[in-house]
Amino acid sequence: MVLYLCFLFLICFLGINRIFRNFVLPLSFLFSCSLIHFLKSFYCFSAIFLRSFFSVCRSTILLFLKVWGISLFLPYLKMLAPALGYIGNWGNMDILGGCDWNAFGTFYYVSGFIGYLVLAYYLKTYPLAWSWKKTLWTGIPMFLAGYAVTFGGYLVMQEYFPGNYAYLEIVWLFGGINVFMMTFPVFVIVQKWNPRTSPFLSRLASMTFGIYLCHFVFVQMGYDLFAALLPEGTPSVVRIVCMAVTAFLVSGLLVRLFFASHLTRRLVA
Repeated sequence: MVLYLCFLFLICFLGINRIFRNFVLPLSFLFSCSLIHFLKSFYCFSAIFLRSFFSVCRSTILLFLKVWGISLFLPYLKMLAPALGYIGNWGNMDILGGCDWNAFGTFYYVSGFIGYLVLAYYLKTYPLAWSWKKTLWTGIPMFLAGYAVTFGGYLVMQEYFPGNYAYLEIVWLFGGINVFMMTFPVFVIVQKWNPRTSPFLSRLASMTFGIYLCHFVFVQMGYDLFAALLPEGTPSVVRIVCMAVTAFLVSGLLVRLFFASHLTRRLVA
């Protein structure tokens, strides 16, 4: 978050409209979204509950993951509920106990980002005894199906609910089944691949937290940059790749500069 304050100082100092649009708007979005705040809840959970939670037996953790797996369908169930005749609870359209006077529905404590933390621990502690053939034959179709739901779902939402972010964001939610279908194969394949450690990978891994914190600012900049540089009609996939690579490199360079001093290293480590 300190990185964002540095950007805010830069904007106020320069006072340029384009920089305002590229920096301040993403900045205000990031301060208000779960990309930052869920990390704080993770720290609280880890410090208080993590050690005792991971001391339970394998079957208990697996039961938690099964319940969490059910919760991954809730975003779509909530979207479909009105079409199935659900009229809400005194004007509140939340489901499974959620209402104006109770924000904590049935699956509240076993849903969301915390499931990925538990899943990573489970797969690390009890790795799947799959052959490469089974890993690829299971993982690749699962990833492609999840990507198809994410990509196709967004197009459908854009067509029927243009500009309504309450619906457009559903297929991007990390708590959705399609995102899990893309995340699980990547983790399992990389885990089975088990690449050799190297000084470069170690340094890169140590920088990922800082890159995560500041990358979105440069994604927004890259959108305008390549819209101006690339010729009209350039395929979207080319623009996305250019934006992703540029955002990653610039974010990495910035974090590397923070690592150069022991005074700023703790802000991104």
